[in-house]
Amino acid sequence: MSLTRLILARHGQAHCNVQGIVGGPRGCTGLTDHGRRQAQQLARRLYTDHMQTPIAAAYTTPLRRAWETADVIAEHLDLSVTAVDDLREPDYGDADGKLWTDVVSEFGRIPAQHPDHPIAPGAETWTAYLQRATASLRNILARHTDEAVLIVGHGETVTAAAHHFLNLTAGFRASIAFAVHYASITRWEQQPLAWTQPGTGWRWTLLTHNDTAHLTS
Repeated sequence: MSLTRLILARHGQAHCNVQGIVGGPRGCTGLTDHGRRQAQQLARRLYTDHMQTPIAAAYTTPLRRAWETADVIAEHLDLSVTAVDDLREPDYGDADGKLWTDVVSEFGRIPAQHPDHPIAPGAETWTAYLQRATASLRNILARHTDEAVLIVGHGETVTAAAHHFLNLTAGFRASIAFAVHYASITRWEQQPLAWTQPGTGWRWTLLTHNDTAHLTS
């Protein structure tokens, strides 16, 4: 039986992560040397998975730290990778490139408790981001029924997928969070609702979350 599988990989450590900078198109300057090593280790682990269950297609968000990670993976797996603009992390408007401490201080509230308020002028709300990202995920999965698909993205990408599969609203951000470490792997698979009666329907099953067993220091 062929099953639809979604593999989500977070990018390696980036300069904006280390510096505490909002890493939008302006703030993201790519991976650190350590992040590149993490990407190499991630690629080797995904290659092993690819040999067992071939990955039919690979996608990445357009931000530099993600596509640099995706390039390493693509070389190891001999796959082409497609950048999808709607997979990008939330748009941060005027906050892009600024220190997170300054942005949150200027916002004056806890962002997780205000999913419908932009964190800075021109920024996208968390609610709007979830709607955009989950719609993109649905479109990708619809194109790859009964196949394994890889998406290289951000912590927010993994969180958006969890919100989608678990049917969580944006407001749950204040009470539920998902740890997503650099170069980690999260796997979802669409399985029969009842294995003994596969015609009764399907449900998404979380196989692994935040898997970093392949990483070394």
